[in-house]
Amino acid sequence: MNTIYLDCSTGVSGDMLLSALSQALEEWRGPGSGFDFLERELARLGLDGFGLRWTEKRIAGIRTMHVDVLQTREQPLRHYTDLCRIIEASGLAGRAGARSVEALRLLGQAEAKVHGVDLEQVHFHEIGAVDTLADICGSMLLLEALEAEKVVCSPVDLGSGFVTCAHGKMSVPAPACAELAKGLTTFGSDCSMERATPTGLAILRTVADSFGSLPLGSLLGVGYGSGGRSSDEQPTYVRAMVLEKVAVE
Repeated sequence: MNTIYLDCSTGVSGDMLLSALSQALEEWRGPGSGFDFLERELARLGLDGFGLRWTEKRIAGIRTMHVDVLQTREQPLRHYTDLCRIIEASGLAGRAGARSVEALRLLGQAEAKVHGVDLEQVHFHEIGAVDTLADICGSMLLLEALEAEKVVCSPVDLGSGFVTCAHGKMSVPAPACAELAKGLTTFGSDCSMERATPTGLAILRTVADSFGSLPLGSLLGVGYGSGGRSSDEQPTYVRAMVLEKVAVE
């Protein structure tokens, strides 16, 4: 069993985690074990009209992977309970399924609280139901494939400044992010942008066992995952590191 270290010192999002963990699995297990595995497993969700597009993205000279969740067919409006049913009906094995439902619950509860509605009324017009399912379920499946016994996370950069969303201009962290950051070790950098998304924070809340620096271990693989807003001017990415325990005499 391995320890996974998630370096979120420049932020975190669902697509960053998905890309970083996929590349880390490719490094550890070999070609085809990460990207192909993910597409095959996500097909079990039974969603029509979506796919993944992988691209290599150089951020400040660093080779990263980036994934876009493509919607090839118009999707219906889905609420929290609809997404839970999709996960439960997919048959995702073991911890991956249970963790996916837990992350979705945390995400839904945060949205419900900040908007003053019941959890059952939460729908995913803003974060995107298909994107959310792919990011959450994919990350949990990849952690199982990486044989993650423990997940350690760096302090998370929440960013600074303002973000514009469907409800107007809000200071960073936006209300849902502030809710989901509870219990995490975080900081704000002078970057004038949002660096942590609700989906990314919900995943961390679900899987992180502790926060701190890189733990002792033998490094087996490293993956770099960038987001849609990552650029040379804003070099943001998640770095996923696979560590095997070493004996300490």
